[in-house]
Amino acid sequence: MRGYKLKLIMLTISFFVFMTKSIAQCAGSDNSIIICDKESYNQGIGNPNGVVNLFTLLGVGAVPGGTWSNLNGAGGFNASTGILNLYQTLQGGVYNFQYTVNGIPGCTNNTATIEITLNGYAGVGTGGNLCTNDSPVNLKNYFDLTNYPSPDSNGVFTISGNIISNIFNPNTAGPGNYLITYTTPSFGNCPISSTTFPVSVEQAPNAGTPTPLLFCETDDFSLFTNVNLLNQLNGQDSGGNWLDISSTGEISNTSDTFINIQNIYNNFGPGTYIFRYNVNAVFACDPSNADILIIIEPVVDINGANLTIAPTPICFENLNTTILTGTITQGANPIPDGTYDITYVLSGVNSGTETVSITFTDGIATFAINPTFVNNIGLTNIDITNIVNSSSVTNCTRTITNLNSSFEIAESPNVNDTQISVSNFCVGETGQVVISDINNSNIELSDDRYIITYTITDPNGLQTTETIVILVTNGDGIFSILNSLTSIAGNYTVTITNIENEYSGCSTATNLSTPFIVYPIPNASNLIVSIGDVCFGDDVIVSLSGANNLPDGLYDLNYNIVGAINVNNQVANNVNFTNGSASFILPNGILNIGTSTFTLNSLTSVTTICGTDTFNSASDDFEILPLPNATNATITASDICISETETIFIQNANGLLDGEYTIIYDLTGANISTANSVVVTFTGGNTQFTIPSELLENGGLTTITIQTLINNTTGCGTNDLSNNPVSFTITDPGVPTLATDGNLFCLQDLPNPTIANLTANITSTGTIAWYDAPSNGNMYNSTDPITNGTTYYASLTDGQGCEGSLRLEVVVDLTSCPNLFIPDGFSPNNDGLNDTFYIKDIDIIYPNFALEIYNRYGNLVYKGDINTPDFNGKPNQTTVLGNDILPTGVYFYILNYNDSTNKKPTQGRLYLSR
Repeated sequence: MRGYKLKLIMLTISFFVFMTKSIAQCAGSDNSIIICDKESYNQGIGNPNGVVNLFTLLGVGAVPGGTWSNLNGAGGFNASTGILNLYQTLQGGVYNFQYTVNGIPGCTNNTATIEITLNGYAGVGTGGNLCTNDSPVNLKNYFDLTNYPSPDSNGVFTISGNIISNIFNPNTAGPGNYLITYTTPSFGNCPISSTTFPVSVEQAPNAGTPTPLLFCETDDFSLFTNVNLLNQLNGQDSGGNWLDISSTGEISNTSDTFINIQNIYNNFGPGTYIFRYNVNAVFACDPSNADILIIIEPVVDINGANLTIAPTPICFENLNTTILTGTITQGANPIPDGTYDITYVLSGVNSGTETVSITFTDGIATFAINPTFVNNIGLTNIDITNIVNSSSVTNCTRTITNLNSSFEIAESPNVNDTQISVSNFCVGETGQVVISDINNSNIELSDDRYIITYTITDPNGLQTTETIVILVTNGDGIFSILNSLTSIAGNYTVTITNIENEYSGCSTATNLSTPFIVYPIPNASNLIVSIGDVCFGDDVIVSLSGANNLPDGLYDLNYNIVGAINVNNQVANNVNFTNGSASFILPNGILNIGTSTFTLNSLTSVTTICGTDTFNSASDDFEILPLPNATNATITASDICISETETIFIQNANGLLDGEYTIIYDLTGANISTANSVVVTFTGGNTQFTIPSELLENGGLTTITIQTLINNTTGCGTNDLSNNPVSFTITDPGVPTLATDGNLFCLQDLPNPTIANLTANITSTGTIAWYDAPSNGNMYNSTDPITNGTTYYASLTDGQGCEGSLRLEVVVDLTSCPNLFIPDGFSPNNDGLNDTFYIKDIDIIYPNFALEIYNRYGNLVYKGDINTPDFNGKPNQTTVLGNDILPTGVYFYILNYNDSTNKKPTQGRLYLSR
């Protein structure tokens, strides 16, 4: 390896030196080598065995980057790398490879050729073992390709010097041991390459050639109760074993060769039953098996099956494009799935016989009737005369009886003498298309049912196509045009474009056409009838609305009324409709009290002949209600006090039905209001109601007049009571009077004033009551104390017990004192008497007061207000020296009132005595 590295370095140095002097040998030099043993050849430069780097053979001066050409198509050569893999070159020979370098200036020799002479290689054979019944083998499969290269493909195989094919047939060769030699051609004085390997052929076991036993399920199996299976084999080896593959139980041991086919059928029915003769393996040869088949086939019985032909009838003109198909459906006898050959026979107007192949699946099979047999119009019979199971080995079938059907070839309708006509009609009516034969002596259109296809062309040119089924008799028929096709007025055309026989489906294109006129009719389908309940004597107005598609104009209406009113076919003439609405009044002469139902029968245009009786909802219930009867009723009222409610009594209205009523009344006199209402309940002609005090705010004479009495159930009213007004008196004592300054008190003069003190200041005559609110509220007792600044409310009750509607508002003032009593001394000696300097009620009379006390030196010793304890001879100011007990002596005070009148402060002196 070191020598190789040194050699490579030298080559590289030489290359660079050469490049500096001359580049005439750019592609290197031609070279050639002979390789006799490619399986072990090694170039010695680190490549694996059998790999040749051609670039290294170019010698000094070869420039990398050139291109290689494989001149002889050698296998295993990579032109991009210049590497030749001898193991992939599968034939010996002489191979040339050209190296080319282009694009280098001064290069006089830009190509070089390497010649490789490769000897043939026969590979290493391994041999094998075969049986005489094995398939022929390729001898090239008997080489060691794991450890050695593949042999060349151009060698020859020989046995004892005789050339043989590479395909070795062990059956032809026969049993024996064979030495096979494979030899390849030699090249370049190399020795011939060959390899020899053994192939052993053993005689294979032979179970013989079996012959099946075939039966139909209807065969007599009593003749086959002791069948020797050996009789069904030919050429078999002896000493084999028997197996019952189908588990029939007929073989008792491996040497038993007799079976009872009668038992097999009785126990298992139709089927295929297998009995296998097995000869065991010899050496490397597989065992040999021969299966004897006992085949018991079911009998194919299509008697009782059903045969149908479709389509039938078929139109004559469709024969060229429509296949007539027969369908056989099994009956009580099941038909096994499979392919059968059937024979059918046509008779009648058409004839023919044919055998066709059909396949039954789930008891159903179909076949096509030969179209060349069918050429005539009329009825054709078809009979199935034979069936053969083409896949059966026995063809177990029964004779067919009575499996037949028929089909009809029909003609198309003949309309040569047919015409149509339509009478004019109104929109919404049903137009009738009359079909007739012009020449009744020779009617072409046969009596039958036909599907008519017709087109209606409306006044706007819109065409609509419809179909209808009609019955034609003696060439005549009639059908109705769909109302939806003639929904607008104007000129129409009807055209029959096709007539199809309903039974056969055969049709004829036609162009039978006629015009007709559709007159407009009133469209009042959405007309709504509305009649309100009315009181007897009022007009009954029938209101009609919602007929938005009805042209404006005059119409005659026909109607019925049932119920309390019972009239039929009444007519309201010349009812004027505008924008789909109208009204008219029912005649008074037919009106009766009670519930009735109005139903509009028809509406007919006065200006046209068309009318309509089609309405979605053209009826309504209404009731004519009776009026309340309050004759002979009496009304009474009583005098009341102000703020009380007045109760009105109504009696002796015996003509009124019991129930709820609404009374509408007016008040006049001292109190005035109108259209006051109240709901009352009359029972036995009597009721009562109250007038709320809110309507009776004034004392004096007030009169009530009942203007209207309305039955709340019917809404009908009467003014029978308006002629009987009733008056009553309302007593109001008024507001009590308080003496001048009657609300003023001085607490120093009257220490504990009460309600009684307030009452004593009232100057009015009557009973005085005091409250804490201007209305309602709580009433005070006469002994309840009164407080400064509190408002009290006084009411006056007269001798009749009527309390005034208004109360006197009084605000109590307990501070009405001209001068405040201020003591001039006190003795804080804790004897419980006069221990503090106390100004009585000052906190009430002057709640904002401020009191200052000074000693004889002018020092402030005490300062207090409503929130400060009374002066007790102890200072509360820090300006005083000494202890907290002031000595006996004269002190001076200043009292600031701080009231709303800006009363001047009072100054004085007081004596503190201990």
